[in-house]
Amino acid sequence: MKRVDIRQLKRAAHIGNDARAMQALLERSVQFGHKRLALIRCLQLEKMGVAVQSSLLRYCEDVAKDMPRQELEKIASQVANAGLGRFSGQKAVDFVPAIFP
Repeated sequence: MKRVDIRQLKRAAHIGNDARAMQALLERSVQFGHKRLALIRCLQLEKMGVAVQSSLLRYCEDVAKDMPRQELEKIASQVANAGLGRFSGQKAVDFVPAIFP
């Protein structure tokens, strides 16, 4: 995948609220071992109300388990405050367990 393709996916996911584009970005992040970015994209998909594929969700759950709670809350807060969605307006402390119990 070329950089221009990635930029188009990012635009579609963030500006167009395109769940398929976000799913493709998450898959790519997991494929390349981008742990933090995969977690962010997983949370963004959840925020969009999309069920995350089980293998991708397991990867992100493992990332979250290995991450210090403070860092996880920081990421969740960034995602929660990034716009409208299921978790908009919730505190990150409430948001994280909803995704990764």
